[in-house]
Amino acid sequence: MVTRRQASLFLAGVPAVESMRNRWNPEQARLIPAHLTLCREDEISDWDGLQVKMKSLCPFEIHFAFGAPVRDGNFVYLPILDGLDSFRKLRRQLLSENARNLEPHVTIIHPRNGICTDCIFSEIQQSIQPFGTSIRDVRLIEQVDGGVWRTFALIA
Repeated sequence: MVTRRQASLFLAGVPAVESMRNRWNPEQARLIPAHLTLCREDEISDWDGLQVKMKSLCPFEIHFAFGAPVRDGNFVYLPILDGLDSFRKLRRQLLSENARNLEPHVTIIHPRNGICTDCIFSEIQQSIQPFGTSIRDVRLIEQVDGGVWRTFALIA
């Protein structure tokens, strides 16, 4: 049995994003809702310790502004226009001052299990306009044997 874990910031209240994910990459949408990966499994060895650190930072709120969809082959994502500094600060607080810089984004189509054509990308561009949202909690999630990601801790 292979178990993967990560800490994620889930988007909520952005129906156009989930609509496009469900329409054009239903397999990925079934596995995990729209999110930003905060900490990857290879960065955390002590999940209980991460929860303690995260709880000490609560309550918190990060406002993100997302740009228009970007396409790189079969990979379609929403880049962060604002909120990256706060995201990176949170990572440093959780992991250390030496935390590597991730390029957080929200995936619309994942190339592992989705395909994007010019026509599909055009529809996504028309459906998802730049927007802002705030996130106030972290979900620690796990995936067993490639299945659906499940929350094992919610920190708010």
